[in-house]
Amino acid sequence: MSNRTRKIDTSVSSQMSLIDTGLSEGSLDISLGIKQTLSLQMKGYDRWMVAAQIGRATGKEVSKETLDKLVSADPAYQPTLLQGTAICAITKKLSVFQYCLEPLGSDVLDPADRDLIELARLMEKHKQIETEMMQIRVRRGLK
Repeated sequence: MSNRTRKIDTSVSSQMSLIDTGLSEGSLDISLGIKQTLSLQMKGYDRWMVAAQIGRATGKEVSKETLDKLVSADPAYQPTLLQGTAICAITKKLSVFQYCLEPLGSDVLDPADRDLIELARLMEKHKQIETEMMQIRVRRGLK
């Protein structure tokens, strides 16, 4: 028999273990919800055309039958991120990304609201500059 030694982690790093992620088993089992969301996004669209547009956009041909299987309850077929992104581009809806980010406590920024985010960033920058100006005035006795 060989003399085996057990390696004990004696590091003092505050980094979490690679296994200890804080996720519980099955907490991100959102596959069926993704499929349902994609299916709802395509409601009112001709699936033949959606499949053709996915193929054109991704460079990987997808048949209408395959598209139907990808959004069915069959766990053997899973849509890829590339296919989901193509469906979002075709339908101009971000619902599937909103659904995917919900368990993480995040959301998707709607492109129409980009200017509001820029406004908030500029207002924060303006506030910081005003604070720095006030500090200089106080230090120089100007106010």
